[in-house]
Amino acid sequence: MKEKKLIFVQLNEINFDYLVSYLDKLKIKNFKKLISDGLIETSSEQKYNELEPWIQWTSISTGKLLSEHKIFRLGDIVKYKDNQIYEILENKNCSVGAICPMNVENRLKNPAYFIPDPWTNTKSDNSFWSKNITKTLSQVVNDNAKGKASMYSLLILLLALIRFGKVKNYLKYFYYFITGFNKKWRKALFLDLLLHDIHLSLLKNRNADFSSIFYNGIAHIQHHYFFNSIAIPKNNINPKWYIDENSDPFAEALILYDQIIGDYLERNEYDLLLATGLRQVAFEKVKFYYRLKNHDNFLKKLKIKYHSAEPRMTGDFLITFSNPQDTALAQKKISSLLTEDFEKIFSVADNRGSSLFLTLTYDKEIKKDLIVKNEELSLNLYNYVDFVGIKNGKHDGKGYAYYRGKIKEFAPKKNEHVKEIFNSINNYFSN
Repeated sequence: MKEKKLIFVQLNEINFDYLVSYLDKLKIKNFKKLISDGLIETSSEQKYNELEPWIQWTSISTGKLLSEHKIFRLGDIVKYKDNQIYEILENKNCSVGAICPMNVENRLKNPAYFIPDPWTNTKSDNSFWSKNITKTLSQVVNDNAKGKASMYSLLILLLALIRFGKVKNYLKYFYYFITGFNKKWRKALFLDLLLHDIHLSLLKNRNADFSSIFYNGIAHIQHHYFFNSIAIPKNNINPKWYIDENSDPFAEALILYDQIIGDYLERNEYDLLLATGLRQVAFEKVKFYYRLKNHDNFLKKLKIKYHSAEPRMTGDFLITFSNPQDTALAQKKISSLLTEDFEKIFSVADNRGSSLFLTLTYDKEIKKDLIVKNEELSLNLYNYVDFVGIKNGKHDGKGYAYYRGKIKEFAPKKNEHVKEIFNSINNYFSN
């Protein structure tokens, strides 16, 4: 058992079909190797509202379809009763480490290392670095729309860079940081490079048998900047005030992730599994998206009685209530908020009696004079939201997986559901 070692690279939502357009234009030899060695296409749920990364990654960590694990919300894994692949492997006497696995609860008794994703309410391992990096990631990622990082977060990022950053990457860190004020996608690249260097250091020092690392920067960049890619027909373009027409963030991301993939390909002592969960394709038109500045202030303005309000990814948020009556009344008030053209602002993704999972779905530009109303009030929506970005990419059920080494014996067939990746990992460590 101890001879088997596996790195699981979770490269969230990358579209390899679009990537092919860059093979002859960029120095991305490691992506070329993945494609030439052979990628396996995977499938996901069929309904569009069920194509969310936290659903598909939960299928991978549990081995179940959405209809079986029923984890529809980001963060709800903490209510899930069955085992995840992480504790299953630990029970097989494997040492297990994980960096930011999406929608995964830390149930490990003795993790080699564990840093949770920024959206799931679960603990890190008990080390100084993991606890502080966890707190920092949560603040930086969830306050990204405001463009704010606390002094504490900046200090931890600096200390982590000094402690874990590879010297060969210092110029790249400096470049991403300095230029990231104007070219915001480089903030995501900075964070993923730092997580990568942290992972390599922990991998070396803690010697985990199974180690997973989740990279979300490419998903963020595709969502925001796909229309600037050479792979996308120029039917739509992003406004010049949003991004320079000569910039191609997707290309920049490919260069970084090619380097990251190369670092794992060089580690021959480990077998390698890479998966995307699902992928993104380009929208047919430009869509704007926003995030509430302060969820508590907004709900109090609507005179809603609630217990707590928790932000999730981008425009998603979760509200909990003391009783079903308050929940129903809140849903009515929020759902009835309309523009003067009778367009809805929010959609209720899920009502469970004591909680609502909502999304700010209005996708046009919110200007300073946009008034929204329901039967009780009218308000200027502009004052309550932060601009997040322009949406260029949408989710698609197709995904990709790459297997190298002994793990390849347990690879699924083409177009099987991503839940089969769970079985690949479980069977690999069972033989």
